[in-house]
Amino acid sequence: MKYIEYFSQAELEAIHTSSLKVLESVGIDFLHEPARKVMAKAGCKVDGNRVFIPPKLVETQIAKPPAEFTLYARNPEKSVVIGGDNTVYMPCYGAPVVNTLDDGRRDSILNDYINFVKLTHCSPNQDMTGGLLAEPNDIPHECRGLEMLYAAIRYSDKPFMGIALNSEVAEESIKAVSIVFGSRESMVDKPPFVSILGSRSPLSYDGSILAALMTYAEAGIPLLVSALSIAGATGPVNMEGALVVQNAEVLAGITLTQLIREGLPVIYGGQSTSAAMRYGTLSVGAPEMAINTSATAQLARFYQLPSRSGGAITDSKVCDAQAGSESMMGQLTATLSGVNFVLHSAGILETYMVACYEKFILDDEICGVCKRIKKGEQITEDRLSVDLISRVGPGGEYLTNEHTFKNFRSEFYQPLIEERSNYATWQRSGALTIEKRANAKWKETLANYTEPGLPEDIERDLRQFVDSKKRCIYPEGG
Repeated sequence: MKYIEYFSQAELEAIHTSSLKVLESVGIDFLHEPARKVMAKAGCKVDGNRVFIPPKLVETQIAKPPAEFTLYARNPEKSVVIGGDNTVYMPCYGAPVVNTLDDGRRDSILNDYINFVKLTHCSPNQDMTGGLLAEPNDIPHECRGLEMLYAAIRYSDKPFMGIALNSEVAEESIKAVSIVFGSRESMVDKPPFVSILGSRSPLSYDGSILAALMTYAEAGIPLLVSALSIAGATGPVNMEGALVVQNAEVLAGITLTQLIREGLPVIYGGQSTSAAMRYGTLSVGAPEMAINTSATAQLARFYQLPSRSGGAITDSKVCDAQAGSESMMGQLTATLSGVNFVLHSAGILETYMVACYEKFILDDEICGVCKRIKKGEQITEDRLSVDLISRVGPGGEYLTNEHTFKNFRSEFYQPLIEERSNYATWQRSGALTIEKRANAKWKETLANYTEPGLPEDIERDLRQFVDSKKRCIYPEGG
């Protein structure tokens, strides 16, 4: 299928040129001395925390990463290719709060994190798991990174995301993953995970994030370098200007990764949007988010890099019509724009704040629909069906035709929870709303979940490593 092209080639060139001007003349703050030393050695002017990056250096370095790469799952059948024509979906990330139809809104705990790993593992539409699915607030802060990593590896055999709180956590993550996937050297050739490192708009990178970025880059672990410029708050109020800020930040981060390890796989990440000016808040359900999603995919292709954007995200506080419309807008725009790595594909409510069990199921349905649309159609003589149309003729019907019986399951998307029966049938079945159907579905999924069988000795060694580093006790029943 052809992708949405929001900007022309000339307009992309203008965004690129403007971004280079910003990096050269305005500069970007790197709040980590080792990172500034790397940039200075490469020929950048450094003044305090400010780094001024020559255009030629940026263009040379961003040409070095591969256009696509593979993340290798412990179940080889679930490995994913990042880049090209591939679209990888991954669910909620970063939520400190969870919501269920039964209990309402509350702080998330480790068991919620585990549940979302299990739901992702069971989903036919989510391609990756792990990362910061839901913040485990019942675990001491210094223990959370490794506990989440342990759960992501144990309860799913899909690829996952590493933790990027700081350099120490990044190093421990690499060591923990190597227990399961082999030596550090082998993970360079067959990376099992990717980690996300984001800028701090406008035009800045936090010291802890830069330290983690450098640790992962030195180890050869692929990185998702992302930026979120809020138009009207942390970027110009117009989306073109906000996009220049985003692009400058991402290009600066990618340049640093390549100076540390040439050819390191990276993903170009953008999730910029507008501010809700009446409230002074970030708005991820705004149409400007969809505009940026499409532009991000185009810019990544312009640089011949894989792309990342947000997906089924919403500003709504509950699973209502607003949540549905905004989530479909985001997920479908990402899919039709050719985004390769769609983070937040399921479960997010309230502008990244809440991971909702029911919305995970509803969004997973959206993901199935989007994958069906992306599948596309083939214009061939056989599929144009002229012979079949001739046999049925005017006034005929196709419902009982053998061709229909042979092909409808593969041709049509089969929804998991959508209501498509008539009114009388719906009433006889309990007249359940879609949210109640989703509530039943996530409970059924968790009740039928089967652990994917991490070898006992490897699970023991991984658990011992986590405990030895942070002296955390895994909650009973975890």
